[in-house]
This record gives sequence, C-alpha cells and structure tokens, in this order.
Amino acid sequence: PERNSHSLPPTMPAMAGLALRRLRQPRLAPAVGALLAAAALAVVACTAFVVAGVGGGAALRGRRQRPPNPVARHAWGDDVKFLDATIESNVEAGEGLRLITVQVPQAVSDAFKTPGQYVQAKAQPDAKASYYSVASAPGKTGSMEFLIKQAENNAWFTGLSRGDATLLSEAMGKGYNMACDSWTAAEVSQVGLFATGTGIAPMRSAIESGVFRGKATRLYLGARTEAALGFADSFEAWRKDGIEVVPVLSNGAGSWSGRRGWIQDALKEDEERGEGFVLPTRHGALICGQKEMVAAVRAVLAEVGVPEDRTLLNF
Repeated sequence: PERNSHSLPPTMPAMAGLALRRLRQPRLAPAVGALLAAAALAVVACTAFVVAGVGGGAALRGRRQRPPNPVARHAWGDDVKFLDATIESNVEAGEGLRLITVQVPQAVSDAFKTPGQYVQAKAQPDAKASYYSVASAPGKTGSMEFLIKQAENNAWFTGLSRGDATLLSEAMGKGYNMACDSWTAAEVSQVGLFATGTGIAPMRSAIESGVFRGKATRLYLGARTEAALGFADSFEAWRKDGIEVVPVLSNGAGSWSGRRGWIQDALKEDEERGEGFVLPTRHGALICGQKEMVAAVRAVLAEVGVPEDRTLLNF
C-alpha cells in the first residue's frame, strides 16, 4: 500500500543485479553474458511498461466514468406541433376514396402557401402520424380538404364523421415550387400534370389555385377503373378553365372509350404520334404518384428534351 503504483517490484532490481554479477564470472562466454544482460534489461523494461500501463488504464477508466456531453438528436417529425381539428364532412369521392373536409386552426391554414404541401395527422397524441397532401387550394382559412384512399392504415381517418376530433400539424413541405430558378429561366408557359390515384389531390390544389391561367396545361390522370378516378365530377369545370384532362385506365371496362394502360405510355404515344404538346424549351411538369411512374414520366420527358429540374415533386 505504501509503494507508489509506478515503482518497480523489489524483486526486479535484484534479478537485474544478479544477472550483471554473473557476467563478471570468467567461466561464462561473452556471448552468453551478453544474452543474459539483454534478457535482464528486457524484463525490467517490460515490467515498467506494464506497471505504467496499469496506471494509465486506471486514469482512462476514470475519464470514461464521466458522462459525455449530451447531443440532442431528433428523428424527422419529433418536434412537430399538433393542433386540435374537427371533421366537417366525409363524403365518397370515387371508388375507395373519401373526400374529408376538416375545420382547422388558423395556424394550420396560414402555413399552407403552396400547392403540394401536406400535413401530418393522427388520432391521439401518442399515435403514429400519417402524411396527407392538401387537396384544397391555398389561401382558404377555416378548413382544408383531403382525398384519402380507404385502406387499413387510413381507417382511423376515413372512418371519422362530422364533429369528430383529430390532430393536425401545420402545413409543411416545399410543395410545388413553380417559382424555382429552372422554371423562371425557361419562362415555362406549358405544364404537364401527371398523377395516379390520390396523387390527384395536390394537382387539384394547384388547378383550383388558378396558377395555370395563361399556360397550356394537360393533366394525365391514371386510375384502375373509371369509378376510381378522383374528382371526376370536376373534369368538365377544369376543361372550361383551359385544363386538358386525359384519364388513363389500367383496367378499364369494355364500355370505356378513353385511353388505357399507364400514363407514361400515353404521354410517350402522344409525343411519338406528334399529338403531344411538349415544347421542350418552355415545358414544366408536376408529378405525384408511385416512384416507378415518376421515373418513367421523367424518362419520357428527358427524351423529348425537358430537363429533370423542371419536373417538380411535392415531397
């Protein structure tokens, strides 16, 4: 206990001295003497290293026992504030689709500036949030509309009735930034809209905001069946506002006389037949749907000369 932890054990100097005394005995050959001296010195050095290492390790362990400086880490959405909202109406908007109107606090609607933005919604504070694009146009206070597909993961929302409570975040996301540098530099004057399923929700928001007035605009809308076309009752009004609507069904019934297949194929067919309207130097696009469709539409537009930075996504 009284010995310093960095001192050598008393036996080690004695061993070294014994080896050195034996070196002086004439009967030992010089080579053997040198070997013994080296071994003795090595033992001494090794012991010193081990003892020092023990002391150093103790010091390190002492430092490790102090807690590190905490670093705040937040997952996406951890800091989102949710506000109370109330269901105003919930009506059918197509086969398997619900159009839900929600009375929202002013903070929620005030943050909605750009078509394509979305909100997070959940049933109760400890529930996992879902993400829904806003289907109504920006600038309207008091309520928002959402087009929701009926599915197990959305049942908590699509099953709500007038007067039921829910929780919504403020509108968030970049939306469709049609004032971006690429659109401004190209002076975009014609727009292609490409959506499938509930992807029509942000397109409706953009159309009814009036942002396409004065621009040649065509909507390619994909759905499985005619009954599953969202906002079909608005097509005629949109056409009167100058929006060309091209529904494309992947599983159209025999009575369906419109386009069949996939919207990217319909676009490609129109361009190859010379019936398209894409003017590459002035064309921009908004896209919402499955990633495979997004990639395919972008590929077709790239073939006719529209750069990817003019094909906008809302997420």
